[in-house]
Amino acid sequence: MPSAESASIFGRLSPIALVLAAALADHFGAHTLAFDALLLAVPVTAIAGLRSVADRLEGKAEPAQAFAWAVVLGLLLVATAARAPSLGNPSVPAVARSALIACVAVFCLQALAALAAEFRTGSSK
Repeated sequence: MPSAESASIFGRLSPIALVLAAALADHFGAHTLAFDALLLAVPVTAIAGLRSVADRLEGKAEPAQAFAWAVVLGLLLVATAARAPSLGNPSVPAVARSALIACVAVFCLQALAALAAEFRTGSSK
């Protein structure tokens, strides 16, 4: 049986993996596969965001984490909705591509913030 910490890590890495898989699928021209990955990423990201809000209410997380998940969820909704009408087309709408890139950028900022927090707590020990 997985521990609560490993389930939490998996829950936070799943949206990142799905968004990166969608970006790679777009790069290689598999736009339908990218759409499917984004469609799956929406509820998975919502769950991760709700877990982050719960962690914040319990005092375990910073408020910026919950806001970042909300931003990612909004960007995913834009990326998914923008590409849905053009699913059979060989190209991706610019707004969908931009929203996907913005999701990756927010994930990078989250990673940098977590790294900075680790350095702060590591240097104070």
